[in-house]
Amino acid sequence: MKKNYQFLFLLFAIAFNVTAKEYHVDCTNKSLGNGSVSNPFKTISQAAAIMVKGDVCYIHKGTYRENIVPKNSGTASKPILFTSFENDIVIVSATDQVSGWEKYSGNIYKKSGVNLGLGDGNNVFFNSKKMQLARWPNDADNDEYTLDAKYIDMTKGTYSMSYISNNEIPNIDWTGGTIHYLGAHSGCSWERTITNYEKDLNRIHFKTLPDEWPFGDTHSPMRTENGHRGIFYLMNKLEALDAPKEWYYDTQKKELYLYAPEGKNPNNDLVEVTSRLNVAEITRDYIHFNKLNFFGGMITIKGNHNEITNCMVKHGSDKLITNLTGAALSDAAIQVLNGSNNTIEKCVLESGTVNGIIISKDAEDNRIENNIIQYFNTIGIHAQLLNSSGARNKILKNSFYGSARDGVKVTGDDSEFAYNHVQKCLISGADGGLFYVTGRSIPVNVEVHHNWFHDAYGAKHAGKKAVGIYLDNNAAGYIVHHNVVWDIEWGGLHLNWNAVKNEIYNNTFWNVGHAEQALIDSWVPKRDGVQTNVAENTLYNNISDVRPWWHSGDGTKYRVDEKEFEGTEADNDFKNNVQFSTLPFSIEKSSLFMPLKDSPIIDKANKIKKITDGFIGAAPDLGAYEFGGKAWTAGVDWTSEGFAWTPGNDYKKLEFINKAKSKR
Repeated sequence: MKKNYQFLFLLFAIAFNVTAKEYHVDCTNKSLGNGSVSNPFKTISQAAAIMVKGDVCYIHKGTYRENIVPKNSGTASKPILFTSFENDIVIVSATDQVSGWEKYSGNIYKKSGVNLGLGDGNNVFFNSKKMQLARWPNDADNDEYTLDAKYIDMTKGTYSMSYISNNEIPNIDWTGGTIHYLGAHSGCSWERTITNYEKDLNRIHFKTLPDEWPFGDTHSPMRTENGHRGIFYLMNKLEALDAPKEWYYDTQKKELYLYAPEGKNPNNDLVEVTSRLNVAEITRDYIHFNKLNFFGGMITIKGNHNEITNCMVKHGSDKLITNLTGAALSDAAIQVLNGSNNTIEKCVLESGTVNGIIISKDAEDNRIENNIIQYFNTIGIHAQLLNSSGARNKILKNSFYGSARDGVKVTGDDSEFAYNHVQKCLISGADGGLFYVTGRSIPVNVEVHHNWFHDAYGAKHAGKKAVGIYLDNNAAGYIVHHNVVWDIEWGGLHLNWNAVKNEIYNNTFWNVGHAEQALIDSWVPKRDGVQTNVAENTLYNNISDVRPWWHSGDGTKYRVDEKEFEGTEADNDFKNNVQFSTLPFSIEKSSLFMPLKDSPIIDKANKIKKITDGFIGAAPDLGAYEFGGKAWTAGVDWTSEGFAWTPGNDYKKLEFINKAKSKR
């Protein structure tokens, strides 16, 4: 009888598996097809509308100008899979091609009857490279981070909350155009529609800025800092279209103008415009994307147990921020808006004016692992390469590179940020960090460990305000251990306002600011008439080069002694932290940051439960590495190959080696 049951179960399993189907899609098919290998569907959407658990969609080479929206869910054992056929290069694009250009004037070409309907999300691409909306002054170096902007006039009466002046502004009617402005504080940029241009006064008008943050006196012409009141450039007028790689769109006449690179005739190359916000919207469960390329639009996830692996997303979150009322925007190349147990692994996300990855507060237990995420937040708002605010998310072994302001932000309860490599942030902004968070003085239990953070140097206009690990306004409950922070402009660690109950163990800080820059800075002003204070934080076993340990104050009257970390007046538990005048660790690639033989950091650390467990020798070692232990590395452990575009190599940079040798 038992054998009969086993036989029936086998038959049932076979019958169940037979129901799973294989579909093929080929955009070159002249008919809609039936999904078979001999007569494939023409679009991915045809397959997405009928696929059920266990089905596989093989997509043949080509560019698919559509938005993938799966209709049904898969299951844990039978997910729905969308993947490339064999090693075909598949591109899913949010753009449409534009052809049939006519010469307008000089090297400028025009195309009539173009319907660009995404407003601030409109973009033009030439051979997959993003073009610049017509502007003054021109983007001379083709680098969005450098801004190539002008300083506003500082003479009294030439600036306000509703206008700025500069006598170099070209004499054209800027009304209806856009101003991009980054204030003297440089912590957040904004853009506004130009409401009027006064030719005689060289003055640009816009709707009066709100009094509240982020505007007010913080990010507006009313603030003087770093010797100026802000920088700006102007965009979005046909008369400003005077350089290669620029474009303009007349919304009334539906005419698109383009000055192609090198003055080329655009009819001989691929010109695309954004037509859709998304390239994929996953609102179901157990949907897998593998070996696909996405261009010009976002992947939005609102489901559970979905996986995106071995994919590339290029220009997924490129947009302006005209008339934005706040300092942040939720758009991202990949945004996980709700759901749980989603995975993004071994993907490349590259290029965007705003965020790389957003994991919202309603998205929990997700995993972001082994991804390359670079060149985001070129526009300079509170955007990041990754921002995770959901609970229990794990961000592991990713390589992050390039942001105008902050690098990464992880604030969700019980989350983990580990073995990541974060570098080259605060490129054009300021008052931020490679790792930057704020809080409510309520511990969140976020563990930040075994990461590399380095290379944060602000631009001249921004001042020296780039931090390594920045636990800003009321951040609480961060367990920060075994990280290496180096080559930073403005301190290795900042704790502001009522930052409490953070635990900082066994970190290595080196070359974090000029010689007189404190390793730790605390900004503790009065808030609503009450004095704030950084307190109840624990700091053990950290090492650094020689510099002041700690500085606290509010820049005016209130100042805590620089030795606030020790003595009866101390509010924090600060023990066994040591500074060295020479390098106590290796700078060789094969053993980077490992303690040198006979180093004074060996066996000198306090034992800390769950932090220094598994040490070698009589006691744990100071700093982030253990002599004789694993020479751990941070960042991705794979080579990016086989994508539609070759990713930039900047994420591989490890510049400590040369800088450290010069200090030895």
